[in-house]
Amino acid sequence: MTEFIYTAKAAQKNARRATINSIWHYLSIPLLAGLLTTGTVMAETVMHPAIPILDEQGNHVLDSGKSYSSRMTCGTGGCHDYEAITSAFHFQMGRDEASDDFGTKHGLPNLVSPGYFGGYACMGGSNPDVLSKKVNASENDFADRGSAGWIQRCASCHMGGGWMEKDRNGNRYDETDPASVADLDGDYFNRGTDANNQPASAEVVSQWDWKKSGVVEADCFICHADFNAMINRDPQLAADTTSPLSQFKTLRRTILGNSGYFRNMGSAILEFINLNVSGDPANDTSLLTFRKLGYGDEVAHGSPPYTVELNNGEPVINWNADVFVDGKVDIPMLRHPDNDNCMMCHRTSNSRRGFYGFGEGAAATYDEDGVVEEDYQDDVHKGLEWTENGQTRNIENCNACHSKGYYKSLASTSNVDLGADHNFMKGNSDMDLRNDLDYSPNARSCVYCHDDAAEPAIPSGQNNMLNAHLEKWKTNGDMFGYTQSSLSRITQTHLDVISCQACHITNKKGRRGSDLQILYRYRQEEDGKLRMVPYNPRIRYYWKDRETGRSLNKTERNSVFESKTASDGSMVGVIIDPETGQEMSRVSARISHGSLRFGDPEDYQGFTDLKKVYDKVLKSKGITSPDAVMVWTESNQYIMNHNTRPSVESLQCDQCHSRKLSGAFSALLSADGILGENTSKIVTILADQRMYDEGMVILDLPYMKINADGVVTENVSDILYETRLNPSLSILNAARASETNGKFQRVSVADAAAKAGLFRAQDKATLAELLGSHAYIFRPVYGDPVLRRVALIPPANSVTDRTFPDYQMYVGLAANDVISNANNAGLGALFASVISLEAVDIDGSKLSSFAGTRILVKIPYTSSNENTKEVKVITSEDGTNWIEIDSNDIAILRPQTNEEDGFILFWTGHFSYYSVTNVNVAAVDSTTGNSEIAEAGSGGGGAISWLLLLVAFSGFFMPGFSFAIKRD
Repeated sequence: MTEFIYTAKAAQKNARRATINSIWHYLSIPLLAGLLTTGTVMAETVMHPAIPILDEQGNHVLDSGKSYSSRMTCGTGGCHDYEAITSAFHFQMGRDEASDDFGTKHGLPNLVSPGYFGGYACMGGSNPDVLSKKVNASENDFADRGSAGWIQRCASCHMGGGWMEKDRNGNRYDETDPASVADLDGDYFNRGTDANNQPASAEVVSQWDWKKSGVVEADCFICHADFNAMINRDPQLAADTTSPLSQFKTLRRTILGNSGYFRNMGSAILEFINLNVSGDPANDTSLLTFRKLGYGDEVAHGSPPYTVELNNGEPVINWNADVFVDGKVDIPMLRHPDNDNCMMCHRTSNSRRGFYGFGEGAAATYDEDGVVEEDYQDDVHKGLEWTENGQTRNIENCNACHSKGYYKSLASTSNVDLGADHNFMKGNSDMDLRNDLDYSPNARSCVYCHDDAAEPAIPSGQNNMLNAHLEKWKTNGDMFGYTQSSLSRITQTHLDVISCQACHITNKKGRRGSDLQILYRYRQEEDGKLRMVPYNPRIRYYWKDRETGRSLNKTERNSVFESKTASDGSMVGVIIDPETGQEMSRVSARISHGSLRFGDPEDYQGFTDLKKVYDKVLKSKGITSPDAVMVWTESNQYIMNHNTRPSVESLQCDQCHSRKLSGAFSALLSADGILGENTSKIVTILADQRMYDEGMVILDLPYMKINADGVVTENVSDILYETRLNPSLSILNAARASETNGKFQRVSVADAAAKAGLFRAQDKATLAELLGSHAYIFRPVYGDPVLRRVALIPPANSVTDRTFPDYQMYVGLAANDVISNANNAGLGALFASVISLEAVDIDGSKLSSFAGTRILVKIPYTSSNENTKEVKVITSEDGTNWIEIDSNDIAILRPQTNEEDGFILFWTGHFSYYSVTNVNVAAVDSTTGNSEIAEAGSGGGGAISWLLLLVAFSGFFMPGFSFAIKRD
């Protein structure tokens, strides 16, 4: 652990912010004038004030001829807070949450983060690439790719900055001395390339030359360029019939990225941005062209269509000096990204969620009689208006719901936020990336716009959505047979248990119009309740050692296959014994997206052969008694929130409930309904049932079932039952994780009290007295219920403002040995879970204290005793030696009652382990098991809390109408 130091990084950051503020004073008036002259349509392009274009060294590109640097042009040498912008989760993608032990804590040891950088990669099917850990003992331990290889693999959907610019300790890759790099550092070594960054076999692991490649800085124009206005002005590409947008993607990823010219990737888009806003095509022009070689030549299948000319190893760029006036250029930009900008990366939602964006395809079309034509890409909201903050905007793109600044007035300079928070609003998604930002604030949701807003949109004219649904169902005869007094309760029960999306998103289709089966599960919503939501599971499998949990990565799995040519000339794969070289069973083989992919064995013998060779691979990795098993699981639950249908296409009562003899709908769910046990999905069909019977195949989820024919299925009834217990939306099981993390948010003290769960007026007043008007707060959104009752509340002042926003907080349940030590410390019986607190600085170093700054910590307390002479907060730096904190540091003690959860709020200047004891109650002998420690179950108390969670669901099943699910 290290003491807090006001680092040079922090000092530079604050100096940069001061500079930005002063620059804004001079630019605000002309920039505002430019905004006001373009009208009030937020999706239109505006002319950005003329700027010089600078390279990485801060030199003008017309002088250097080099690629442009967004950091220097827009950030350090410009007006925007580049560091603040690129700290957002869209750039970081898990880099700022990464650690080598991340996967071990979450049940998948091969993972290093919750995001696309080091998480369960979204591409690659059941054999995705695995990012190498930071520290590796040998080449055997080095996974499929280092950070450089990850850029080459994933550049199509990631815009630079974040993990594409900085290592896991926050250092820019190309500014790190190569001689200082530890051997096999996953950020500075790569598999499959040599020391010159050239392709090599998968057995080769070499240090990547970041000085040569450079890094990928944030490409601002991927979000802020008008793709529809792109042009191709390079005569060499005149014969290319694809769109300029496609040509840009090819240049950026295929030509530059795959060849390792990372610092040049940000300039690729400048070749296709049209600087001409006159409307006359004769004036079309762009900033540059790359010199290309070999375009039009015949190339091998899968090879790039051309290469770029090099000068001293760098691509040659022809900058267009004619567009610069006094060294500056005017560039048309979008204030907020358009639909096409978002869908450049999110187009994978086509097949995963049946979502096609909010472009023209989402608009309803009508026939000559005014009847809406069937189109699965439509969304009923497309083209409508929403008013907020006195500003009306058309719902034409993603900003209408996800942008924080979309409803700011253009008549004020405050709309031009040079360091705008680029953490777009989001809810509880199936990507456990920056979970602390979920609902903080939420994207504009169905409930918000149709019920909670100051002027909600209620098409029926009712005063709220409860009455809107009630009257609709009465009119339809759906309430037949129920008493008048029960109708509101029945309707409210539906709204409490079922999300809007579950009924109003139907008839989904994947790419090319194929039907997309919708399943339903529970998800934690903004109000803390669990509601049914529609989703599509991402079903995958992986191979691991049964005993150690050690997973096989792509390189290891592919190492046992070789491609061969069959007698008919087709390609096949052959399983090879890694020890003897013997050819075993055959599998299918194909080239997909430029990579060779092998199929699964098609019979029992082939599968047992594969298991045998994987056992040998695991043995070669140091596992003495390997037992390779195939694990079928779901990596992500692709939640569906878009493509809302007209109300007439919503689910009807008879799709979930059957009618009784009286003609009234039954309160019970029908087994044949969409929420019943007969609505099932095939997970996989095993080649032979013996694969499961003999333990070679594991079904990872409790609702996966297998029949005698080896068909593995899951049904909605089972899914709903299990997800009430564990509503996690990814394989990381965030909803019941034993550790959770996030960053501080700066809020008013009133908001801090609400977020921390301090509801008594006296407690709110105490917090305000201790902290003043503002504070920082971190409170876990997910995780074990015990963790969700923990809150960290530092003061907000000039000292904490400098550094606390960059800290990563970790709150966890202590391991059983730590609990045992606390229980046997002679300080009394435990009456709280043992909580672990940890802080990590921006450079990845752990902090034990904060240079004299003290933090208020709230932890749950399960006793009714409120005598501060008997109730003690205990702490340990190492989990072994425990002491009491000063009783004067306890700010609030609230005992557990039938009406309220108990808690203790106390001051501390360091992070370590904490719990609460009663010195007058003898500790239970921990050798008999943690379950006997007072109110503290296994791992710190999660078991009891989950029982309480189950009890809480009883409120959903109201008299007269219920959502009972029959269980065996």
